[in-house]
Amino acid sequence: MKRNAIILLSIVAMLMASCKSEKKLESYSDIYRERPNVIYVAPLNDLSTRRALRTPEDSLYNISLNIAAQQLFLTATDPLVFNGYYVPGPLASAQIAATEWRTGKQLRNDSIGDLKTDLGIDAVLFITIHGWAFTSNSWTVEVEYVLRSTVKGNEWMHVLVKAKKILPTDFKGNPLPLRDDELFALQYGCDLETAQRCRLVETLNKYVLKDLPGGKRSREHRTERYIRSHPEYFNFVIHPDGSVQMQQTEMFTELTEKDE
Repeated sequence: MKRNAIILLSIVAMLMASCKSEKKLESYSDIYRERPNVIYVAPLNDLSTRRALRTPEDSLYNISLNIAAQQLFLTATDPLVFNGYYVPGPLASAQIAATEWRTGKQLRNDSIGDLKTDLGIDAVLFITIHGWAFTSNSWTVEVEYVLRSTVKGNEWMHVLVKAKKILPTDFKGNPLPLRDDELFALQYGCDLETAQRCRLVETLNKYVLKDLPGGKRSREHRTERYIRSHPEYFNFVIHPDGSVQMQQTEMFTELTEKDE
């Protein structure tokens, strides 16, 4: 009886969560109406706290965050292209950023219609890192995604996610990196802690941005518009076995573990 009650509560919780997210046709109605083709990824806004340089470990920690931030920015392009959008490459994006006369805040809030008339950009993706946290075997990041139209200036997507990557541990409590983590660290010449952060943000990008409707270059599946979209606030977990899960939350809470 007790087990049946637990299962029933789990089903009810799932149904409640599903009711709070809309179908893509409703969530992304402006995208379906305007059919954008070109998305520009603006320079990353990294608000995470860096450590004062008192020990070599502080410097390594800051470098790790810098590398993860760069990985977050660079890997945002892939899921957009996969979804059928044209995205200016790193060199073109750097040139656009170098000639941009507005501050990041102005670009986020003021009129950006000139990006459409001058460069043919339909929308701008803004990504903000709000903070990092960690334990001995987990890494957590809070990331905000905003996709804004260059024509009307309205937001097509606004998502805030707290994402966590958890590793299994040995009998002493030491983290045990997955095989893919080790291969990533070997390929890019970074330490395993940095590899965890990089793999976390890369997976997060894929999960969040692939939720967008397909662009003009993609072939829309007839059922796509009726699939439920991601909620605006949710937790994202990469479990010790490498599987991923979205955990919807009513309100987005602050990071529970603070940087040491």
